[in-house]
Amino acid sequence: MKYNLWFKLLLVVAFMASSVPAPALAAGQAGVVASPPVPLTPTVGYAVQMDLSPALRDMQPLVAEPQPPSPPQPESSPDVNLRLPKALRSNIVEGADPVLQSATGPAAMPAPLTSFDGLGNVNGVHPPDTQGDIGYDPATGTKYYVQWVNLSFAIWDVTGTPTQIYGPVNGNTLWQGFGGLCESTNHGDPITLYDTIANRWLMTQFSINGPYYQCIAISQTADPTGAWYRYAFMVSATKMNDYPKFGVWPDGYYMTVNQFTNGSSWGGAGVFAFERDKMLVGDPTASFQSFDLYSVNSNFGGMLPSDLDGSTLPPTGTPNYFMEVDDGSWIGPNDAMRIWEFHVDWANPANTTFGLNGQPNSVIPVAEWTPICSSTRNCVPQPGTSVKL
Repeated sequence: MKYNLWFKLLLVVAFMASSVPAPALAAGQAGVVASPPVPLTPTVGYAVQMDLSPALRDMQPLVAEPQPPSPPQPESSPDVNLRLPKALRSNIVEGADPVLQSATGPAAMPAPLTSFDGLGNVNGVHPPDTQGDIGYDPATGTKYYVQWVNLSFAIWDVTGTPTQIYGPVNGNTLWQGFGGLCESTNHGDPITLYDTIANRWLMTQFSINGPYYQCIAISQTADPTGAWYRYAFMVSATKMNDYPKFGVWPDGYYMTVNQFTNGSSWGGAGVFAFERDKMLVGDPTASFQSFDLYSVNSNFGGMLPSDLDGSTLPPTGTPNYFMEVDDGSWIGPNDAMRIWEFHVDWANPANTTFGLNGQPNSVIPVAEWTPICSSTRNCVPQPGTSVKL
């Protein structure tokens, strides 16, 4: 696969949507002239701190003692890791899902090339936010797997027999000696991505004591145990950048967040583009552009940016696509997939746009579906037990 198949499908959908003519006014029908909406303009910010780290393999590992399991979260506390806050989920009716798969398909999936144990929940944090990525160093022929489970990460050489070569260490080991909140806090919600265009790694986590930071590190080479360009971006003074998700694109590193004002009350969706070209060379003037979508539609949330894998690039100037699948009970009237185009202009931010003034470029109806969870984390059934995930 050269790049994500759904990216190709989105181009077809976007072309079809743009090819549909607007309905003409009937003879004698008066056109209603509405005041145009105030143009949605991005907020521009810059790295507040940047440096080049020593080689990761040479830094003193920071290792925390495992934490005891988190106590059950009371229903009155902020539920910041769920899809939407309770106020927006109260009208969801759980029940039989008409599109739920009820039969097992043919066993057509090829067997994995290898399988090995990754990190456990080293720090005992719930949910563990398990994720990672695989990458390749063309200079040495080494294949790596980097996994970051909430507060700790580790690195494997998977060229042959998978061998753990680093960690587990605290996530903020990567910012040791950097100073500021990126070094002194280790708050998790991590993302690890391999940038296949540049053969580099991206590792990031947030710092949420307020003000709210996104700590982003870009490897200097394709070796994740080497040196890193480290950045601290203050993304908001008042809104927590919860549930960050990233996508690699030729003109930027794109991020979505679910925002919570002062870390507690729902603050809407936030979307960001970070200046990839400058971050790849360690330029301290790297900037970001962002949109706060709460005023556009406070129900938007849980968006994901597209992430490019492979060596074939999209056409020059292709926007990054953001997507969100919504149940009609929170963004009506029907269940639908919403798609936004994020066009960023680094030279002139006034030309940067997100969707149609913040509204999606395309709304694609999908089959009616029922959310499996609405008010609790422990809701995914498992065979042979009443304990739910």
